[in-house]
Amino acid sequence: MKFKLKKITSRRAFVIYLIVSILITVSSVFVLSNLITDLTEKANEDMAQRNFIKKQEFLSQEFSKLLEQENRIKHLLKISNAGNLSSNLKVLSSVQTTNVLIVDNWFQVNNDQIQFGTDSISTEVKKDVEDFILKNKKISHTNVIIPQGKEWVWRIYFTLTSKNTVVRYGYDVNLKKLHDYFSTSDKSPSNYAFIFDREGRCVYHPESDFIGQDIYKISSIQTSDTIFSNNTDYVKRVTMSEFLKLDVIRFTKKMDVKGTHWFVCVSFPKIFVDENVDLIRKYSTWIYSITTVMLLLIFYLFSYANRRAYREKGIVIKEKNKLLVENEKIIKEKALIQLQQLKEQINPHFLFNSLNSLYMLVGSDVKTAQKFTLNLSRIYRYLIDPPEKNIVPLKDELLFIEKYIFLQQTRFKEELFFSIKIEDESALEKFLPYLAFQIVVENAIKHNKATGEKPLTTSIIIKNDHVVITNNLQKKTVSEPSTKFGLNYLNSIYKYYSKSDFTATEKEDKFVCILPLIVIHS
Repeated sequence: MKFKLKKITSRRAFVIYLIVSILITVSSVFVLSNLITDLTEKANEDMAQRNFIKKQEFLSQEFSKLLEQENRIKHLLKISNAGNLSSNLKVLSSVQTTNVLIVDNWFQVNNDQIQFGTDSISTEVKKDVEDFILKNKKISHTNVIIPQGKEWVWRIYFTLTSKNTVVRYGYDVNLKKLHDYFSTSDKSPSNYAFIFDREGRCVYHPESDFIGQDIYKISSIQTSDTIFSNNTDYVKRVTMSEFLKLDVIRFTKKMDVKGTHWFVCVSFPKIFVDENVDLIRKYSTWIYSITTVMLLLIFYLFSYANRRAYREKGIVIKEKNKLLVENEKIIKEKALIQLQQLKEQINPHFLFNSLNSLYMLVGSDVKTAQKFTLNLSRIYRYLIDPPEKNIVPLKDELLFIEKYIFLQQTRFKEELFFSIKIEDESALEKFLPYLAFQIVVENAIKHNKATGEKPLTTSIIIKNDHVVITNNLQKKTVSEPSTKFGLNYLNSIYKYYSKSDFTATEKEDKFVCILPLIVIHS
């Protein structure tokens, strides 16, 4: 493995990196801030819409409470008869007048005389009520906004019929007092709101002087604001508030009050939205500036450190590569020397034993002798033609060890027992050190006793990424001196190919050798 030094941070490349990084960062911050701004605007509008809904619900509920008198009259008709109906209505009317918002009320049974809830009703009001009933006798329900003296009232009138008895009932709600009541009892959001009828008459307004006036003249409300689409039941637009004297987001919706054709407008100051958005934009500008300055500073420091480290790193890498080359050369030469010593040790000793076994076979078993001779010649052809890189395919080494085992079993007969098991066929294409099997097997024969009663058992198991060779330990009493050429040779080869998991150990009553497989990429 040789280290390479690449100058990937050239001046031109560095400038490109700097520009691209700044553009990406600033663009990302810009897009992100715009998204935050949009979300802020959307959140503010959603908050305004929620406040609008709460406000209009409060106003609808309060106005609807003032219509509950009709339900009380209906109940009274059910429980009263012709004799006590009039007196019961008188009592109910008197109770209603205790409400400070009700300035007067009246009723008429069939065509009898009109009766009032209190005796303090002015002659003008009585005359107005008589004319009103006479004009609206055939109308079952109506409510209008009318002037009464210097103030405006909401007149509620309805006709109920039960058991051939007709009851006409009406009452006036003082809109100025209603305004004062809302100013103290309204717990809904503080957005200001106003209400007007379909003719444009102002029913309720935060500025009490506007009550009764034409809303289309005193505000920016348009008739188009009272026309709703099929998808929504309200209209939203930005306009100038006649009360706050600033831009507002105004919501217009039909009032949910029985028998009325009123509209409610709720306004939310747009300045709150703009202030939040401006604040986000201000923070975004700071983020742009700080991010750009930090990027410039970081890249400057990086460039300075990179130029300084480049020269030092070049010297270090050159020396490191030189040491690596020398180290690999030493390891390879050491492995070659060990292999040569190993071959010189194997050849005469192995050849002498093999020829002696062949001599014994020639006179007793000609066919086995012929097979023995053929395998012996192929073994020596394999020995005299070593590979250049000291590694061979596993399948070649397996063919060699099978011939070697045949020669040994011919010599020792039943004193030796060998087994080969292939668990993964794909491993046969991988590599291992030249003569690895022979070294381990011969060491087992060399250092262990083998008899008919206690044969030496050796197993070779081929796995996906390594080979496990195991033999039982039956150490000789007087063993031959060990040079350890074989194991040192294997260790050198594996070290050269950066394999650290080669092991040869004794475990309990067994000797276990693990030969890692080497993968050579073409």
